[in-house]
Amino acid sequence: MEPNEQIAAEQSHVSAMYQRLDAETAAVRTEQAALDAVPPAERPAVAAMLAGRLAGLESAEPGLCFGRIDRTGAQPLHVGRRGLWADGEPLLVDWRAEAARPFYTATPAHPMGLRRRRHLRLAGRTVVGIADELLDGSPPKAGDVVGDGPLAEALSAPRTGRMRDAVTTLQAEQDAVIRAPGRGVTVVQGGPGTGKTVVALHRAAYVLFAYPPAARGVLVVGPDARFLDYISQVLPSLGEHDVRLVARTEIGGSGPVAAEPLDVARRKGRATLAAEMATLVRARRPAATAVTLPAGPDRITLDAAAVGDALAAAADLPHNPGRAAFRERLADHVARAQVQVVHEHLDRFDAEAAVATGVDLDEAVAADLRSLGLAGAPAVTVRLVDPAATRAGLRACPALDSAVTSLWPPLSAEEAVEDLLAAHPELGREPGAPWTAADLALLDEARELVDGPPGDVYGHVVVDEAQELTEMDWRAVLRRCPSRSMTVVGDFAQAGPVSTVSGWTEALGTRITVHTLTVNYRTTAEILEASRDLLAEIAPEQSPSRSLRHGEPPRVLTGATVADELRPGELTAVICADADAARLAAELGDRARVLPVSRARGLEFDAVVVVDPDRIKAARPSGKRDLYVALTRATRRVTVIGSERA
Repeated sequence: MEPNEQIAAEQSHVSAMYQRLDAETAAVRTEQAALDAVPPAERPAVAAMLAGRLAGLESAEPGLCFGRIDRTGAQPLHVGRRGLWADGEPLLVDWRAEAARPFYTATPAHPMGLRRRRHLRLAGRTVVGIADELLDGSPPKAGDVVGDGPLAEALSAPRTGRMRDAVTTLQAEQDAVIRAPGRGVTVVQGGPGTGKTVVALHRAAYVLFAYPPAARGVLVVGPDARFLDYISQVLPSLGEHDVRLVARTEIGGSGPVAAEPLDVARRKGRATLAAEMATLVRARRPAATAVTLPAGPDRITLDAAAVGDALAAAADLPHNPGRAAFRERLADHVARAQVQVVHEHLDRFDAEAAVATGVDLDEAVAADLRSLGLAGAPAVTVRLVDPAATRAGLRACPALDSAVTSLWPPLSAEEAVEDLLAAHPELGREPGAPWTAADLALLDEARELVDGPPGDVYGHVVVDEAQELTEMDWRAVLRRCPSRSMTVVGDFAQAGPVSTVSGWTEALGTRITVHTLTVNYRTTAEILEASRDLLAEIAPEQSPSRSLRHGEPPRVLTGATVADELRPGELTAVICADADAARLAAELGDRARVLPVSRARGLEFDAVVVVDPDRIKAARPSGKRDLYVALTRATRRVTVIGSERA
């Protein structure tokens, strides 16, 4: 068959897939229209479930089917963005399913039972191209359309400023990480351009498919808002719409933040401050000593044992919930003591009446009962004081509230952090001053100590550019993923100046699985070679990745202007020291994207102009690593301009 005939044959299959997709979409919309018939209490959950199903179906529309595998002695399987069935037979296999694994991992050396792997290219719902890879060593046959696959096309395509999913181009090394068994902590490391971010996002989609979590949703943590915008469409394109993207500094909350010196931010990121803050918060609890408390018109003294019992009821609770438990147990002790006091008053009254009247009131009541023929009847007890009623009254007793507040004052997270920083004047914060990014991580820690764990927990967490996180940042991340289902990616050779962590076990403990990506899909071999000496200086233990691309060597110019190096049709970034960004942005206008080097991590461009490398190296403690980041952002061309006319 000629290529056009092959395309026509594939079009028939693809059209059937879209018909099935349309039918499933229509069925969900019908269920949505019938939501009024669902009991009101169940309606929100059902509506959310249907909305999620509809979003998943709609996200599969673009590029629904992108591949086919022809297995020796079996029916071919088409591979795509979701699974579709008709009459009990698979029309389309989800890319995450085990049956689809050979599409990504089969090679001529290990064909995994495949004769042919076919790549389909769609425009809308129309098949516009196919390319076959023959894997079993057999010669091409009629119907084989041998050509370049989508990887070559993707590598040569211009950048758009948004990351695209790589579901059609995942390579065996990447797929092995994505499908790694288990849903614990998976660490993916590797040099710039090895596809760490792509692997992380696709692994999140795979884990949620293969190991449905108890908690919903995905939390994605990235270095800043620009990076999050860059990757924002990947997970939705893979069918995962319950996604929250946050910058590293906003894990525990967002808002305007003040700047502070890097060395101060670094010190605030140390986990030792968490232990110190826990000690300060704990010190606000009272001691187990005797106390005198109001109880109606009386005052009740509780001994140290009773107060100790109330403290024990709160022992494992955060500050404010512990305070409530302490008050409840104190109310129990006060109620019992109050009943005892009343009974003592009554006993004293009976004794005094017997002395004054010469009549034993208990004996007189017994005689009256005998005269009525009730001798031997059970004793009748008149409960003058009901302990349960007494305790209920104490629940709403303002005087008791005031006394408990004096013993165990309530606390806010802000007060806890203020106390901590007041003990460290060298950290440079005046009471009431605006919070900094490092303070936000401290506030998140304080909220757990004061009010308890956060309510926002997730089924899976992705941490990108993870080398940027401080110890306090890691604590904020981990408390949002109790299941420890995480994908963590980073490269310590690219670490910024604030991070206080130098290794994965230091951040995450020993129960992790570490994978290293070695193949570079972005940076040309010439760019990697030009940055080799710098890599050896900043990370001597790290080997350069192996590039699949070649291009022109980086150019180093003196006396040139940035404008001279801009070419039409390229997505170009001008990367410079942070202090120079505003000036260059004003000079260049919309002719190029100007990036302060501190915000370049994780991004990629067709071309990069690095301005004044010496100034970049000198600007921050991480200057050499910053320069390495700048030099490895381009897919085609790097120009380095010295300081004379930059």
